[in-house]
Amino acid sequence: MNSKERIIAALNNEPVDRVPWSPFLAYIWEHFPIEIRDAGEAKFYQSVGADPLWRGAACPVKMHTPGIETITVQEGDVIINTYVTPVGQLQTKAHYSSDGNTTFLIEHPVKTPQDMKVQIWIEQNAEVWFDDTDTKKHFKYVENNGLSIGMLIPRAKTAYQIMIEHHIGTEEMAYAHADYPELVDELWHAMVENDLKAARLAADSDYEYFLTWEDSSTQNYSPKAYRKYIASEITAWNEILAAKKKKYIQHACGHIRELLPIMVEQGNFGVESISPQPTGNVSIAEARQLIGNNLAIIGGIEPVNFLNLNIDDLKIYTQELLDSERGRPFLLANSDSCPPGVAVEKFVMIGDLVREGKNR
Repeated sequence: MNSKERIIAALNNEPVDRVPWSPFLAYIWEHFPIEIRDAGEAKFYQSVGADPLWRGAACPVKMHTPGIETITVQEGDVIINTYVTPVGQLQTKAHYSSDGNTTFLIEHPVKTPQDMKVQIWIEQNAEVWFDDTDTKKHFKYVENNGLSIGMLIPRAKTAYQIMIEHHIGTEEMAYAHADYPELVDELWHAMVENDLKAARLAADSDYEYFLTWEDSSTQNYSPKAYRKYIASEITAWNEILAAKKKKYIQHACGHIRELLPIMVEQGNFGVESISPQPTGNVSIAEARQLIGNNLAIIGGIEPVNFLNLNIDDLKIYTQELLDSERGRPFLLANSDSCPPGVAVEKFVMIGDLVREGKNR
């Protein structure tokens, strides 16, 4: 089998010549030596014996709200963005971490009912359109090497997940539900409407499989809230995609034990980045007990262990994972992302291990 055939067979719970090894390079790629980065990700996957899974490939849809001015100021490691609209301003603050080469929000934009109204205006005036320019560039780059999973919608997450992560924050969302629930639901409905427009457009692109960076986890919301606000939107996506014979794989990198049965109900094709503790709360073997073969499974290697275990202990850890899934196709991957500092030799070792195992 070539990599694409192997990945698709495993996703469909069909026999494979060996377990696909599809590492996730988020966060580590920028920390690799320049010669590796210059050669490109496709060459790296080949060099470590991996099966390329292009997660969240270029979205074929764009979304933009005209009439917004963005003013950016940096004060040390703090980046302040002010968004000026005809109905008011929103402001965010983010802190840059040189260790992780990333930024994280320390102040969300929606803090008051008036801020919520500004965000609602942004959604109600958004424009959504099909543009597969970047998608075509992506397909030209990968040249059928591995499997491309396209980003379904421009914002890359469900409306409620964006509200939690980027607009309001987990703690403040609880207060918002209590203090001005009507505005919370009005914003959510406006965002979902735009997402569904985008999903209908994306379904006509060349991708067969789609994904969003859902980051699902009961650390951010209850299963009840998930079912009402997130599962309902994803179910609608799946209905749109099914009509076009397309499939949705959910990126779920957190505590998802209680959510997995709901994901089956949503009509998902698969779940990506399943992880045991401490990043997640369910192993692949435990996930099988909850969902059987109703979802394609991707993940298994916990990121902290990927970083901290020495190469010999990581080999034992990975072999135990492979043994637990003997005869049941899945895609082996480091779940969610890869911490900077993981040695290339670890990627190579796992590539050798799955090839040695063969017909698993």
